[in-house]
Amino acid sequence: MDFFPYGFETRIAHHDLGTYRYTVVWLNEDIAAELPFNDQPRLRIAGEVADVPIEGAWQPSRGRWYLMLGKPLLKAAGKGVGDEVEVRFRLAPPDDLALPEALERALDADPQARAAFEMQTIGKQRALAHRVGSAKGPNTIAKRVTEILNALAGRDEPTLSRLRLVVPDPVANP
Repeated sequence: MDFFPYGFETRIAHHDLGTYRYTVVWLNEDIAAELPFNDQPRLRIAGEVADVPIEGAWQPSRGRWYLMLGKPLLKAAGKGVGDEVEVRFRLAPPDDLALPEALERALDADPQARAAFEMQTIGKQRALAHRVGSAKGPNTIAKRVTEILNALAGRDEPTLSRLRLVVPDPVANP
């Protein structure tokens, strides 16, 4: 079996969703018919777009599925909307999560924060990991880790309020 059992060529496109405009690739219909979308409408994947590694999920939209492409990937590939690319991928376990080293260290050092982190859904955990992983410099990484630890402790962090994190009840769990 190939490392990436699925592959096809397609063009990078815009996908307008309400007021948002995403840069995406659309999943080949023949491959979509083989995948277990009936069991799970979003499938996590690991793969490559134009030989650049990517992790993400096929997202449903009106009977088709797309994969969002971020600016760093497009820059690394030297590609843009309208360009032809090869997409190769394999299905990834839905609960896989890679934490940035700084967040992992902080959670290891604070058992209460680790417990609060593990109370979150996998999607919220990914959002928190992405917040740290997308930071470019050490000061921003440290600032974002501190924000996450504060939010997990129940302290108000406006930058994370939209996530509606579950916070342990200190009365019930002293």
